Amino acid sequence: MKACGPCTMCCRVLAVAELDKPAGRPCAHAKPGAGCGIYEHRPQGCRVFECVWLMDPEMPHRFRPDQTKVVLDQDARGQRLVARCDPANPLAWRRNPIYAALKGRAADTWGTGRIVLAVAGRRTWLIAPREDVDLGEVGAEATLQVIERADGSIVVEVRQG
Repeated sequence: MKACGPCTMCCRVLAVAELDKPAGRPCAHAKPGAGCGIYEHRPQGCRVFECVWLMDPEMPHRFRPDQTKVVLDQDARGQRLVARCDPANPLAWRRNPIYAALKGRAADTWGTGRIVLAVAGRRTWLIAPREDVDLGEVGAEATLQVIERADGSIVVEVRQG
């Protein structure tokens, strides 16, 4: 079974309501290289979160978030795979090996209603098999409708939640 080890990237990229910690800011309890300083007493939001790297026993070490500067997260229904970038490396999702993996996932799930997104701060991109679409600032509760036109171009309708 995998363990976080020294990785604290989720402590940087995720919001933690119980701690009034916004997304993109380091948690005051994160100890770089040592993990969570309040691990035994961490809030429920932290207890239930598992990044995709932890959940997937086949995903190699080189994809661990502190290596890629990207935390892979998915919604409860598995409809969205989200690459959440370290604020200090907002375009980390565009570097390999993570970019190739995201593009591969986008190709594998294209047309099924499942989508791949990259988030850096408040900015979001749809990662599609042939192109990446900059959606600008998108709220976490927004709904996205992806439309592929006959010419292959992509339009994304964003409805803020």
